[in-house]
Amino acid sequence: MQPTTLIRIAAVWFFACLTPTAFAEDLSFGPSQLCGLTATRADASPAAQQKIAQGRNGPIAYVRFGHGAPLLLITGYRATMSEWNAYFLGELARHHDVIVFENRGIGDSKAQPGRYGPDYGIRDMAADAADLIAALKLSRVDVVGWSMGGMIAQQLALDAPAKVESLTLITTAPPGPQAVPLTPQVQAVLSESGAGAFGKIMAVLFPANAVADATQCFVGDMFKPRGYPKASVPDAVAAQQNQAMSRWFADSSAADALRRSPVRALVISGANDDVLNDANGRYLEKLIPRARLITVDDAGHALMYQYPIELARHIDAFVRR
Repeated sequence: MQPTTLIRIAAVWFFACLTPTAFAEDLSFGPSQLCGLTATRADASPAAQQKIAQGRNGPIAYVRFGHGAPLLLITGYRATMSEWNAYFLGELARHHDVIVFENRGIGDSKAQPGRYGPDYGIRDMAADAADLIAALKLSRVDVVGWSMGGMIAQQLALDAPAKVESLTLITTAPPGPQAVPLTPQVQAVLSESGAGAFGKIMAVLFPANAVADATQCFVGDMFKPRGYPKASVPDAVAAQQNQAMSRWFADSSAADALRRSPVRALVISGANDDVLNDANGRYLEKLIPRARLITVDDAGHALMYQYPIELARHIDAFVRR
């Protein structure tokens, strides 16, 4: 990274500490780190083992590791907790008690007949996150949400404001009709499975110049805690998540509530996000009164794989200030 870029980033964080007003900043994180990292992986920790908490709607599978203030991470559409980058989590765990979990119906967060129901939305998944916070007897947590997980995180801040210390919203979208939703073409790619699907998915998650490295290194960089039973996402769960997001993009009442939310928020967008356009980040920065926006140059939807260490350090600086 060039010295001028480091000075510019330092200035941004200095002035951020002086004022709560919203602003936006473009950042360059330097070369992608998709391959060849030698940093600590979170799944190298003996503490990184799956456990089960009981929520009102059934069991919630989670993994907890690290030291410091609690940091709850909520993952996205058709994703398991293994989709988090292991180096990104490892860097966060240096200063935080990190908690990752499976959304309902995935892995050992098992849908139980008559309890989860055939139809649920973002608010229901936010209630599951609130149940996990309660089950772990945590008073307040900083929350990180990626993609659909960012939508769940926003709803959690609205429904359980006393539990949410701050929000970090990574490549996600606001509620309501002013958001820019996924295109049908991208949604079709993300819903694919079978031969050839992986390459297509990499091509929409990453900028063109990072796709080759992503195809080679993405799977190896995934979070794989000891004894973790490889989870899958049933087609019915993926379809329900898709429907939940469609409702989110029509939820004007949630958008109105966010305009009055006191939560402190960091919004992180990728300048080359082909899944959720970075215009969503700009709108979130305007929507949430205490939001700050960072748009990362040469970054796609899964930018925690492109820049795991730098992204984690920016989140840590925001959470701890």
